[in-house]
Amino acid sequence: MANSKSAPKPTISEPMTDAAALPRPVAAIRQKILQACAKRDVEALRIPIDWNEVRPLFERGAKRTPGEDPIERLKALSFDRRGDEIVAILRNVLRQAFVIETRGKTQMFIWPAFALKPPADPSPEERQIMLGCVRFADLGSAAGRPAPMRVGIAADGVWHYFWSADPD
Repeated sequence: MANSKSAPKPTISEPMTDAAALPRPVAAIRQKILQACAKRDVEALRIPIDWNEVRPLFERGAKRTPGEDPIERLKALSFDRRGDEIVAILRNVLRQAFVIETRGKTQMFIWPAFALKPPADPSPEERQIMLGCVRFADLGSAAGRPAPMRVGIAADGVWHYFWSADPD
């Protein structure tokens, strides 16, 4: 008998670039986030953040703090402390290929695909794209490749996270 406490091992799709293949709710929240990023003002992210019943997490392992302003959290994570770095990275991340992580019946759409499926030997152009998805603060924190920021949106359109983390 299988241990009911262990989570199913995820399967990761091959990278995809066709946004038309996204479920409608995923495409809708992604579009809202990109529209906010186009304004180049972190404050514009309030709209897609507040679309969720529960706010997305911006740091892996962080607890949701009642009353915490998510925009202030994003500013604090941004090297410039204004949120400009985070807005640029979020836009870069959502312009990349994505993968679908499936755990049992649950699907999470994750950008950029290379966060979970990095190329073995990236070209100089690929390296440049990858660096555009990394916070300045994370550049020197990891041996080898720094962890890119990544976005996770469930198939129902709930934006779960935007954080920098090594693959699971």
